[in-house]
Amino acid sequence: MAESTGLRERKKAATKAALSDAALRLAIAKEGIEAVTAEEIAAEAGVSTRTFHNYFPSKEAALLYDFHETTGRLLAGLRERARTQPIWDAFRDATIDMHFDEKFDIDDMRCREQLIHSSPSLIKEQSGQFMELFAEAIDIVAASTGTSKDDLYPRLLLGAALVTMKSSTEHWLTDPGDRTLAETITEAFALFERGITRPPPAPAT
Repeated sequence: MAESTGLRERKKAATKAALSDAALRLAIAKEGIEAVTAEEIAAEAGVSTRTFHNYFPSKEAALLYDFHETTGRLLAGLRERARTQPIWDAFRDATIDMHFDEKFDIDDMRCREQLIHSSPSLIKEQSGQFMELFAEAIDIVAASTGTSKDDLYPRLLLGAALVTMKSSTEHWLTDPGDRTLAETITEAFALFERGITRPPPAPAT
């Protein structure tokens, strides 16, 4: 019975991934998710439109599906690391452990970010996803810092960590240079930890 349940779950995950990939391909080809329909996504993935709607409430949710998977992994890593590390360090290292640059194609990541930035509906969908992540992570942060989740401190810390995670990833995608994503994330968390009321000194020329 457990094996049968596991197979069904794997098939569901594979179908969701196929629909998400199809949504991204079509959005890139049509230069925006607004020009794509659920029917087209379903056809591209080789399933019925009814199947699409069984799995996703919208085409935006389909395109950003992998966020939910990575969120689960991030929370698990954060929860484990927070047992032995300061929460700021735990968040940095849990983010690095996601290996976004190895898990996803870099060109696809860049295209996805461009699509999001140019689409109000994708911005709204991603904002909702970040709010869900915030709601789940705040308990971990509060417990780690000995505060209440309703206090200002854990909410500020978590918000700062999420912004640092997103900003460092986007910055690396724009111009990786000779740095790895892990190095960029580490630098970003260090900059925030030192304080951002003043910019860092310009590099010597």
